[in-house]
Amino acid sequence: MKHLFATYVTMLLCTLAIAQADKPCADATLFSAMPNHSIRACNEKEFDELEIRQNVPGKSTVTAKKQGRKTVIDYKFDGEFSKIPAVLQILNNYSNAIKKAGGEVLYTSGGTIYGKLKKSDGTYWIEVTSDGSGDYWVSIVQEQEMKQDVVMNAAEIKNNLVADGKAVFYGIYFNTGQATLKPESGATLSEIAKFLKANPSINVYIVGHTDNTGNFESNMTLSKERANAVVNELIVKYAVNKSQLAAQGVASLAPVASNDNEAGRAKNRRVELVKK
Repeated sequence: MKHLFATYVTMLLCTLAIAQADKPCADATLFSAMPNHSIRACNEKEFDELEIRQNVPGKSTVTAKKQGRKTVIDYKFDGEFSKIPAVLQILNNYSNAIKKAGGEVLYTSGGTIYGKLKKSDGTYWIEVTSDGSGDYWVSIVQEQEMKQDVVMNAAEIKNNLVADGKAVFYGIYFNTGQATLKPESGATLSEIAKFLKANPSINVYIVGHTDNTGNFESNMTLSKERANAVVNELIVKYAVNKSQLAAQGVASLAPVASNDNEAGRAKNRRVELVKK
C-alpha cells in the first residue's frame, strides 16, 4: 500500500511539473501543437537573438540576427511509433499556418523553415526545426528593443557634458507613437535629476529624437512632446528646478546611425541632454 501511495505521489508531482513547464509558454505560442505532441520544455528570455535565413530575389540567401523577447519551445511526440510524422509534414503544417495568419515563409532548407509574422503587438520571427524523430522545436523572437538596465550615473553625465557638450540616453522609454513615459525610465531620470540638482548653475536642453519611420511632421511633434514629458517628470517627480530645463524636438534630423535597418533605427530613437 505504501509503495502504491508513493508511486501515486510521484506521478502526481510529475504531472504538476509538466503542467508548470507548459504554463510559461501559454502566451508565447503563436500556433497550436501538432497532434500527439506536448511541450517538453520551454525557455523564455526577456532579450536575446535569433538568426534568420531569408531568400532575397536576385541575391543569394542572407542571414540576419533579430533581437527581442525570445521563446524556444521543445515539442515531444507522445503517439505510437508507427504514427511519427515526417519532417516534411511538420514543416508544411507550420508553413501553412504562418501563411494563413498573414505571415510569410522566408526560407526552407532540410529540416528547418524560417518565417515572419506581423501582429498588432509587433513583428515575430519564427524558426521551426525537426530531426525526424517526431520531436520538433519552435523558436520565436518578438522583435523589440532591449530594456537598458545599466544606466549612466550623475558623474558620467557631467563628464559627457564637459567632453561632448551632451549626454545621450537610451534608458528613457515611451510606448510606440506616444509621449507617455514608461515606469522603467525611472533609473535614468533619477540620475539626470541627481546631476542637475548637484549642479544648479548648469542649464540644459532636453532633446527628443525619433527614427524616420512615418510622417516627418508627426515625428517632429512627437519628439517635442516626449522632451516635454521628460522635463515635466524631472520637475514634478524629482524636484528639479524648472529654470534649468528646456524641451526641444528634432524628429529624425540628427541620426547617429542608418535608418535602413532596425538596429540603426533603435539607436536613433533617443533622448539627449544638451548643455546650453
